[in-house]
Amino acid sequence: MRNRTYLTFRRAGALALLALIGLAAPGCNGFGTVDATLPGNTPPVSAQTVYRLVGSIGTPFVATISDTRSSWTLNGVVPLNIIIVNIPSPGAGAPGASRIVATKTTNDSRLLSVEILSGFGVADVASTFANYGTVVGGINQKLPALAPKASPDVRYYVKGPATAVFNAVIEDSTTAFALQSRVTTVILQDSPNGGSQSGHVDGIFNLVQDIGPLDIDLFFNGKLVSHAAGGGSQIVKVN
Repeated sequence: MRNRTYLTFRRAGALALLALIGLAAPGCNGFGTVDATLPGNTPPVSAQTVYRLVGSIGTPFVATISDTRSSWTLNGVVPLNIIIVNIPSPGAGAPGASRIVATKTTNDSRLLSVEILSGFGVADVASTFANYGTVVGGINQKLPALAPKASPDVRYYVKGPATAVFNAVIEDSTTAFALQSRVTTVILQDSPNGGSQSGHVDGIFNLVQDIGPLDIDLFFNGKLVSHAAGGGSQIVKVN
């Protein structure tokens, strides 16, 4: 099954998706309301972007990902999916532009490839067999330079059996993003709550297939702040 993400919905649409796929969030509190099922009023934004690092299983790499507002650096091994939510929408510089630079950290000829998905389409593909080889990919307009480091830096690490597929809703105080992916995935939440350091973010995860359990870590500015593991629905949150 090809990994994919959905377009961002209004919060009501995202919560309707929760009902359809069997997610429940009794502990989420809906940020600003006592009832997690009450929708907010948020505008639609751009389609989400997925970076799929594939090739020879277990190949280690270091990658820097940037959109027009924020950048992140992380270490990983093949295969890994990286998803940015809340990417700047059209009108905020280069519309939805982003790029990735990934470099193998081993002196061998194993394959490292990056496939960039935007919405439901393939935007770019690049590969290398070179020792310490580098792949570069991007979508939309060329970024003149890497953006500053993400602040706050919010990352969700989702692990589990290699065949596990999950749905998730990633949200801050006003906006929710619905997505679907296969593990292992890192979700980067760009500038939640307008870049506030106050926290108020959460992720609600649900297995699509009865293959699990999921293991989820939420990092805020480099610190592990929430962990969840198990089958069914899982929630990680700050504040």
